[in-house]
Amino acid sequence: MVRFLREYIFANTALKLLALSISFLLWTTYTSEPFAEVGFQVAIEFTNMPPQLEISGDVPILAHVRVRGRSALLRRMTASDLNLRMDFKDGKEGTALLRITPEMVRAPYGATVVQVSPSEFHVTLVPRRGPPPPVG
Repeated sequence: MVRFLREYIFANTALKLLALSISFLLWTTYTSEPFAEVGFQVAIEFTNMPPQLEISGDVPILAHVRVRGRSALLRRMTASDLNLRMDFKDGKEGTALLRITPEMVRAPYGATVVQVSPSEFHVTLVPRRGPPPPVG
């Protein structure tokens, strides 16, 4: 038992203390960094549109997204790091009210979406005129 302690626990004690000190310094530096909020204009992506339907009228193509996180992370972020998809797999002909919640926006790890504007809008789906779009 004493041999185990000497060989594995107390061997290179100075290096182990140095590694512990460096890791503590990195941890305190990271946790002391302030949080911030930044706004981004994010494109709204309409997916799984039924082939026989299309969107009619004016719908927003951009949403204003407010993101909260560490300052260093937010400085590196761009709007392309955020993803907002509206799924139309159950889309039916007519007008529907679509709601956008912060949970619908995919953001990088460490960033939290706190607000999306507009939070809702109307979409009208009408029968497609002409040939259906190519599949694939």
